[in-house]
Amino acid sequence: MSPSSHVSIALLGFLLAAPAVAAPSGQAPVAPSSASAAVSNAVPEGFAFAPDGTTLIHVASGLRFPANFKGFKRLKEQANDPSGQYVAISYAHPLRGSKESVVVRFAVVQIDEMSAHDHYLIMRQAAMSHFSAPTIVSEGPVKIPTDPKLDAYRGTFSGTRDNQPWRFSLTTVDYGHWSGRMTAAYPQSNAAEAEQYLGVLLTEVRAQTPKALGK
Repeated sequence: MSPSSHVSIALLGFLLAAPAVAAPSGQAPVAPSSASAAVSNAVPEGFAFAPDGTTLIHVASGLRFPANFKGFKRLKEQANDPSGQYVAISYAHPLRGSKESVVVRFAVVQIDEMSAHDHYLIMRQAAMSHFSAPTIVSEGPVKIPTDPKLDAYRGTFSGTRDNQPWRFSLTTVDYGHWSGRMTAAYPQSNAAEAEQYLGVLLTEVRAQTPKALGK
């Protein structure tokens, strides 16, 4: 598979299905009523378009974010500092027979000397705060199959939104020069379908690693 076809979706190896929690403000992505949000033609700070005119490249890390990938649509991208060293991108995939979508948010940020565990602890409360009656289902270190030496941590949760049960998760990875986090959220009733879509997305994401700063 060519580099341009890899979903280097800014969370570089975030191989876990993690729910919505990763915007600069810590805001968890709220699943849209429709996954038909238009992709903007504007180029956010810190990004550049690939030759195809739709794939965004995060210049500082080299990660690529296609506008569409196997049913996932890029919804929004945001640079949170002028240097492009803190960016967030979200994607959604519609669920069959539902007005809801699987919502995935990736964030890439340059953080010095912070473990994946510490990064996770800082973001956990923000992730849980966007659901009612949130409960920790599991949390602990995880292994990334493509690079077992990477420091990664993941938590999965249950909660409710609009009186409906939801599942969500938060994953953090320490890449050395870069730290990444990924969140994902979906209705409990669509869990099997949502996890199938996430598995496809994460397989592609794991193939990516960010370049060192200044390279």
